[in-house]
Amino acid sequence: METTATPPGRRTASVPRSQPERAQAHIRWPKPDGASLMFIGLWALGLVIALVAPALIVSPGQKSADAGPVVLALSMTVFGALIMLLAAFGLWRKYREPLVSVLGAVPAIAVVAGGIMLAATKTFVA
Repeated sequence: METTATPPGRRTASVPRSQPERAQAHIRWPKPDGASLMFIGLWALGLVIALVAPALIVSPGQKSADAGPVVLALSMTVFGALIMLLAAFGLWRKYREPLVSVLGAVPAIAVVAGGIMLAATKTFVA
C-alpha cells in the first residue's frame, strides 16, 4: 500500500491516543421529550379503558348477557379506542411520521372489532 504525504496547508484529523479509532459511529439513543411520553401514556390509558372496563361490566366468562350491559361495555371499548386514536393523531401531528399513526391506529381498530364480535356473541348467541 502506497501512502502519500498530506498536502501543505491541510490539516489531518487528530484522534486521541487513549481511544482507538472506531469503524462505526457512536450510537445515539433516542431521548423522547415530555409531550411524546404524555401521548404514549394517553395511548396506554386508552388501551386499558378499552380492554379492562368492558371486562368489569360484562364478565368475559359469561355465555350470554342482557343487551344493556353489553352496549355499555361496547361503548367503553369504543371510548378507549377513540382515546388511542387521539393519542396516535397527536403523535402524528408532532412528528409527521406515517408509521406513528399506523402503529397507534391499527390496535385501536382491532380493539373495536374485537369488542363488536364479543358484543354480538354475548347478545345473540346463547
